[in-house]
Amino acid sequence: MLGVLKAIQTTVKAALRKPVTVQYPTEKKTLPHRSRGLPVLLWDFDINEPFCTGCQVCARYCPVDCMTVTMKDNPNFAAGKSKRKKIVDKFYIDYARCMRCDICVEVCNFDAIVMNNTWQGVELSRYDRQDLVMDLPALLRQSKTGELETPFREPMGVAHSGWAPRMDEEEAAAAAEAASLEKHHGTSPDKPSLSAPTPDPTAEAPPESKASAEQGTPEAAEGLEKEGGEG
Repeated sequence: MLGVLKAIQTTVKAALRKPVTVQYPTEKKTLPHRSRGLPVLLWDFDINEPFCTGCQVCARYCPVDCMTVTMKDNPNFAAGKSKRKKIVDKFYIDYARCMRCDICVEVCNFDAIVMNNTWQGVELSRYDRQDLVMDLPALLRQSKTGELETPFREPMGVAHSGWAPRMDEEEAAAAAEAASLEKHHGTSPDKPSLSAPTPDPTAEAPPESKASAEQGTPEAAEGLEKEGGEG
């Protein structure tokens, strides 16, 4: 009888709880900060050219060889409008092969490529795989039009020296206070200071103390002789 009542209780709880699913695609959940979309290129609005210089570092480090990059002489550099001597000429990414490893973002020397961690960077289903090969205008479109409001820039690897999780105001204030305490007092709430161990009166004296006692007062020497006689 008790088992039946427990089963009914579980059924009633499951029937009364709020739904955990959403009606996709009309309703979408907020993507996590560290979610990985597909890589896109960024546009430099100050100079009106891409940040990418076509250096091919991302293509060389890509583990699945889904990138093709070529560079050319930058006409804006010759006109004195830009400091980039070279600029990207052609850039292709095969999204069908991309594994979203984020390596291209981490190795880029010019912060020219980011992971699009928005729904636009995830919802890219196509009927033809050839339509998933993005060229330079397609890779720059979201950045140039302003659709890419907050591109993901932080490196994904936890072991990366520059990685830090996104914190709210309270967590940031607590972290700053802990860092200040550690800087000024050498301690923090998470890392209490280590006090010196209390010597055990019953513990045997180390050999150095015996040697120092032999060189010290006659009373200390007598104490050592008594210890030797009792032994």
